[in-house]
Amino acid sequence: MTLKVSGFSGTAIDYKIVEFDNTNTPTAAIQENVTGASGSWYSLVCAVTGGSDVFVRLWDGTTPTLGTDPSTWTFMVAAGATERIEVPTGVAFTQLNLATTGDAQPLNASAPSACTVTVVCS
Repeated sequence: MTLKVSGFSGTAIDYKIVEFDNTNTPTAAIQENVTGASGSWYSLVCAVTGGSDVFVRLWDGTTPTLGTDPSTWTFMVAAGATERIEVPTGVAFTQLNLATTGDAQPLNASAPSACTVTVVCS
């Protein structure tokens, strides 16, 4: 799994692009404070290349514990599918944490199927 954060500037706001690649060795592990600061997230794209559904989990606030702390936002993406979630006005966060898991249970920590997740934030 790899995490890459890059950015670009718009006319009114600076953006960060968080790219989480969990395809080579899919692991259920929290990527902590992925933007390094508070902000808002505007879109999320998850592409599942593996054969099972994936649950993208985002937490707002201090570093959570996978399998103990339920995620603030959870999105299911079907095996072999690509899903995009858009929030034009943005969803504010104080600290954004990200993980993917293989089960719908809120406190699940099972390894996900192979996937990539991209989140656009301010």
